[in-house]
Amino acid sequence: MITFDFKTYTKNFISKEEINKYINKKKDIKKYLDNKIDMMGWYNVDKLFDLKLIQNILRTATYIRESCDVFLVIGIGGSYLGAFAFIEALNPYFYNNQKKPAIYFVGTSLSTEYYYDLVNLIKDKDIIVNVISKSGTTLESAIGYDIILKLMKEKYNNEELKKRIIITTDENSGELRKEVNKEGYQSFIIPNNIGGRFSVFSPVGLLPIAVSGFDLENLSKGIKEAYSNLDKAIEYAAIRKIMYDKGKNIEAFVVYEPKLYAFMEWLKQLYGESLGKNDQGLLPISLINTRDLHSLGQYLQEGKKIIFETVINIEKSNNQLYLNKYQKTLDEINNIASLATSKAHLKGNVLNNVITIKKLNERSLGCLMQFFMISCAISGYLEGVNAFDQLGVEEYKKIMHDLL
Repeated sequence: MITFDFKTYTKNFISKEEINKYINKKKDIKKYLDNKIDMMGWYNVDKLFDLKLIQNILRTATYIRESCDVFLVIGIGGSYLGAFAFIEALNPYFYNNQKKPAIYFVGTSLSTEYYYDLVNLIKDKDIIVNVISKSGTTLESAIGYDIILKLMKEKYNNEELKKRIIITTDENSGELRKEVNKEGYQSFIIPNNIGGRFSVFSPVGLLPIAVSGFDLENLSKGIKEAYSNLDKAIEYAAIRKIMYDKGKNIEAFVVYEPKLYAFMEWLKQLYGESLGKNDQGLLPISLINTRDLHSLGQYLQEGKKIIFETVINIEKSNNQLYLNKYQKTLDEINNIASLATSKAHLKGNVLNNVITIKKLNERSLGCLMQFFMISCAISGYLEGVNAFDQLGVEEYKKIMHDLL
């Protein structure tokens, strides 16, 4: 389903001996993954996909689809990016014009224009809200919730609000847990041992994903497949470290399918927030090709050699378009563009990892997301940093609180 080519476009830069130095640590790495219980709740898929929890999520998702025109997901960072990535990747383009309910992500900025336009769009529609925050005090999410709650209180009485507000938060503490206890809102639990950027396969991501109509059973099968690729996860983490040690400062995640835009936003948070610490770490950026070949392509080919690429290809789309002029499908032409670019960049000493998905669906995307989370945790181990904290993010929050 997923193939990994970490050799063709990195040759003459990374030796087999250099890779094996890290591959030979597999036993220690596996022990680290199995035993680091404090923030590794996302690693135990069977516990995440507890039958009773999944049944509750599916039942709630069905109710949401049947009871509203608009489903609002309020959260920022890891509280929305995983679900956003999944929903954008697997839905048709322009899905909010085709499916009910329309799904909008709220609390991701402090934009007056966004909220003004959103409120005008949804004010006459039936709304259900899922507020997602472990602490309940994150400013962007709290403001988004305040704005939407004001609108909903104008539309619905207290009994109706109980049917239309769902809160995903800490099990025992925090402002949102207090609100659940006071108002009687339905709630889901964010496990204490799962951080936001690793939470896509907890209720944080699973409820919005289920509302969008995706098959959670196939998703869970895909997640489990990622464990059979542990050697590749170690190899990818090793290549990233070797690249960095040899002077590369930037990893460019590259796709040739724009549906994966949100997936790359998720990847940038996963790697940037997990590993950008102690005055070290690769800067993750993203490119959508072939569009960005006509903007950043020149720099990549002939600019300063501080970048390497991790390319994610999709072999075959769900729909096919044949072009008589070229006697090929558009998929074939797109894949040729990817191949040509990797070859050209290798000539320019821009090195590529290439990951290929046969087809984009719940199973393959679940596998890919879990693969990257596992490899990110391994990168933290190899680089000697705690991949599960984010003290730098807290600094701006403290200053902003003082200014407010």
